[in-house]
Amino acid sequence: MEVATEIREIKITDAQYPQLLREIADPPQVLYVRGNLDWGEAETIAIVGARKPTPYGIQITTQLGEAIANYCVIVSGLAYGIDSLAHQAAVRKGAKTVAVLGSGIDDMSIYPPTNRELAWEILRNGGALISEYPAGTPPLPHQFPQRNRIIAGLSCKVVVVEGGEGSGALITAKLALDYNREVLAVPGMVTNPNAFGPNHLIAEGAKPVLTPGDVIEIRPEERNDILTEPEQIVYNTCVSGAKTVDEIARLTNLPAAEINTIVTLLEMRGIIMNLGAGSFGVKK
Repeated sequence: MEVATEIREIKITDAQYPQLLREIADPPQVLYVRGNLDWGEAETIAIVGARKPTPYGIQITTQLGEAIANYCVIVSGLAYGIDSLAHQAAVRKGAKTVAVLGSGIDDMSIYPPTNRELAWEILRNGGALISEYPAGTPPLPHQFPQRNRIIAGLSCKVVVVEGGEGSGALITAKLALDYNREVLAVPGMVTNPNAFGPNHLIAEGAKPVLTPGDVIEIRPEERNDILTEPEQIVYNTCVSGAKTVDEIARLTNLPAAEINTIVTLLEMRGIIMNLGAGSFGVKK
């Protein structure tokens, strides 16, 4: 497949300019684009979060991204952490994803430089690199908050996985609310500083993400039920009846923290369900 290397300049008055982005209060007058802006009827869904995610954040982003990638176009910022994981999930599924940069989109300006190969994978899969900055623009700090409004503006929905107080993910979520976009958040443990952002958003009314179906409709027959060995152990423990995390830990000798992550992931994938009172069981 031929990969688009040309950088195109698209003005706000051009037909190719994304309509959703045109509708926000402060759209960029010019976009610099590499790749494909034709997404058909697919929803654009942003996944954003911490640059230094926890293992829980890594697993959630990977599983969520892979679950929804073939049903939408994932938008993110090509940054370290959650952004990169979201793009990588789409690339693994052979799906389109859009990276919005706070620098130029020529190879030498892509930031972080370690994601240059990921940027090429995005293009190979029919996705796009977008920026309001011309080729050769270095990644200056003030450009990233500006970049976040484009992520929010391009997206029908914004999903926040992890992000501390004052994080870029929270900035993107606030902008999305200002633009009348739906904001969703993955709940996290209250003792985790990275969970402040999503938990705060949920407290303020954001929709909690417990399954991929909370983000976008997914046909049950296409659900991926391939389990890792620890996931299979937890699943097998729940088959005989409802179990709490403490009961699963006692029966399996797995650490409670690992079980908490596993039951969240299995619940997100629709494999087990929260039965209330802190117990989990297998969907019949």
